[in-house]
Amino acid sequence: MNYPNLPNSHLEISEQPQVKEITNELLKTLQDALKGNHLFTEQVELSLKGIVRILEVLLSLDFFKNANKIDSSLRNSIEWLTNAGESLKAKMKEYEGFFNDFNASMHANEQEVTDTLNANAEKIKSEIKKLENQLIETATRLLTSYQIFLNQAKENANNEINNNKTQALNNINEEKANATTQINANKTESLEAITQEKQQATSEINEAKKTAFNEVLNELTPKISGLYSGIFYIRNIIYIQGGWEQKVKDLSDYALEKSKKYEIEVFFNFVSAKNLENSVVFALKTNEGFLKESIQKLTHKYTAQTYHRNFGFILIKCG
Repeated sequence: MNYPNLPNSHLEISEQPQVKEITNELLKTLQDALKGNHLFTEQVELSLKGIVRILEVLLSLDFFKNANKIDSSLRNSIEWLTNAGESLKAKMKEYEGFFNDFNASMHANEQEVTDTLNANAEKIKSEIKKLENQLIETATRLLTSYQIFLNQAKENANNEINNNKTQALNNINEEKANATTQINANKTESLEAITQEKQQATSEINEAKKTAFNEVLNELTPKISGLYSGIFYIRNIIYIQGGWEQKVKDLSDYALEKSKKYEIEVFFNFVSAKNLENSVVFALKTNEGFLKESIQKLTHKYTAQTYHRNFGFILIKCG
């Protein structure tokens, strides 16, 4: 766009001659405004006021020209005012031409200015739209990245939890297996120790009992000589499996005399592998029959049992 240059506001006016008798405040103000750094509008306003004043003065110039008593200095002032008025008129015309050119330029550039403003407005709207799209794209990308991060964190947390859970279960199962193995080992060891101790105790008890019985027998034999024909200690271990056969301890090998008293003690262990019939018994057999007091029914199954019976002072009549 092309605009006319602003005219120079300086007026080429010579220095005002000194007039002692005549003073003009408006003229002084105008001169100060033109010579000083005043606003252009203020200079124009004062110039217009000066023009009005000059025109008023010019109307009365004829009077001053015909006056015979006008001082020569006053004539010089009048001439100066005339020259200043002409200079001011020329400057006003120059400004008038400037404003005319400026108005014409503004009218010529109005469409260009409008188009430029509209183009700038559209460009601004386009840039705003681009920024909005960039913001939406950036927000979407951030949300997507954040969602991916959350999903990854969730998956990692689940994997960590599952790994810890699996590890904990494995540790628990391992500890349980170790504890079970240890318990079973301790149980087996305890049972073996108990069984061994039981067998040892049973053996020691039987030995002690046998020893004590023999000692008593040795001590009583001289005293009861002729009263008892004999004392017998019978100890058998019987194991029954897959059926039953009557177990009989035959005393026929012993020389049992008639009308004699005998003390017989029977002691043995047995295990039955099934339920036994009601007729299954254990009995002591003599050369002339069985001792009725020795008949004992055996009916238990899968149980280690001890058969112990003392037939003390039994009178056996053989015949």
